[in-house]
Amino acid sequence: MVYKMTSSRIAFVFAIGLAVLALFMNNGAEAATLNDGAMIPDDESRVDAIRDMQFTVVFDDGDETISNLEIVVWFDGTGATHALVCTDCVSPSPDGTYAIEGTPESPFPSAGTLVGTLGSETIKYGFIASYDEDENGVHWPGEGSTHDSNVRVNTLPVLTDDATVSGGGMPEDTYTLTITYTDVDGHAGTVTATVCDVSDTCETGLSLSKQSGDESSGAVYGTDFTTELGGTLTVTVSATDSVGDDAEDDRTTTFSVDTTTPWLKNPSVSPTSAGEDDDITFEVIS
Repeated sequence: MVYKMTSSRIAFVFAIGLAVLALFMNNGAEAATLNDGAMIPDDESRVDAIRDMQFTVVFDDGDETISNLEIVVWFDGTGATHALVCTDCVSPSPDGTYAIEGTPESPFPSAGTLVGTLGSETIKYGFIASYDEDENGVHWPGEGSTHDSNVRVNTLPVLTDDATVSGGGMPEDTYTLTITYTDVDGHAGTVTATVCDVSDTCETGLSLSKQSGDESSGAVYGTDFTTELGGTLTVTVSATDSVGDDAEDDRTTTFSVDTTTPWLKNPSVSPTSAGEDDDITFEVIS
């Protein structure tokens, strides 16, 4: 028996063959990928909130057809995204290293904008490559996930070099210590002080509390204290923010306690009330 194939049957068989061939070719092609995502700097455990940050990633088209490619970096805990441009692509290939351009139109992002909370939170970032041929795009390190840089964003507190000691002048008088503490991230400070004489005999444990102002623009911290030391004394003030980071510099000031002039102390009167003919005793220690 002889079968005759019509032109329509021949066309159908040919179309099936092309489809099988295309499927075979697609299965043999590599998919586009994002690789080697990185943040600059990445060798520090902490950065200031105003620090400019750079992010890079390598795109490989895997021999796919790529149209209207857009690559962005995004950050966990924020809605921020930043577009990347290729730094070394050879047209028409989109393969190469992509980075934030760093121009007035596309500036480097400051670290403080890349975390939800300043202080203990670290920068977590990921990359997405979008193009017409794949509605899901390509993701690094994975779809919906980010890479933890382990870099915290927290600006160090600053003690202004304006520590002052006022009042008194004699042993056991009351003195007042004040200094300005600033933390642009708005963190409260733990401010302490040590008083030492010229022989390095020291009194520790002075704790200063906020007196006025706002930490983000400069708050005055202070305390009243007495001292058993004499002569020229040095006060050293240290500070730590509420996250646990120390101020970069301690601050010092000096004041004097007179140890040569005799003085009277601990005055008392007894009784504290009396009649016209009652005896009253006054005492003072010199």
